[in-house]
Amino acid sequence: MIRTLRINFIFGKECKKMKKSIIISAIIVLFILGIVIGAILINNFSGEEKETEIAEQNQEEIYDECTDEYEEMVQSNTLVEETSSEGEKISPNCSIIFRRHYNDCGHTIEQYASVPTELVNKTEEDLQEQYQGWTIEEFSRNQIILYRDFDSECGEHYVLREKDGKVVVYLKTGDTEELVEETDIATEFLTETDRIELQNGIEANGRVELNQLIEDYE
Repeated sequence: MIRTLRINFIFGKECKKMKKSIIISAIIVLFILGIVIGAILINNFSGEEKETEIAEQNQEEIYDECTDEYEEMVQSNTLVEETSSEGEKISPNCSIIFRRHYNDCGHTIEQYASVPTELVNKTEEDLQEQYQGWTIEEFSRNQIILYRDFDSECGEHYVLREKDGKVVVYLKTGDTEELVEETDIATEFLTETDRIELQNGIEANGRVELNQLIEDYE
């Protein structure tokens, strides 16, 4: 019996040693596993930070490149505009407005004309040389306005009146009126107000204003 007790005591002691060894081994394994997992997490986090930093750097480089290209494009366009403005030439479809101001009667008469063939592809300097004494009020590829003062009357003072049931045009010079045009506009179809105005005489300064009045009655 004593021998049996001794064997049981020795066996219990060995079991305790085995349990202690297992616990220590488990602790060591868990410690090593923790170190490995921590290293993996740290490595992944560092990789993400590095990727983010690289992406931000690439974005900055792209932005810088785009900014440089945009600035170059703006400078190029500005240079083209300046060059185009300095060397702008008259196109074949350009129209010229001759604006004449007559000091004696105070009227300004405008005359519209197509650009002469010899002025096509010419510059503003060429135009000024061609029309000395005129002031260039506007110059572009498609429209030119020339201005000049004259110490005289315009000679285009017209008066619309009624004659034989028609609207007629007189050219007025001082107190004298000369019949210059008979229209086909019958006064019987006009309003009472229009007929009264025609009896008193409707004045028009310049051919443009005259043509507009005639169109209003047609």
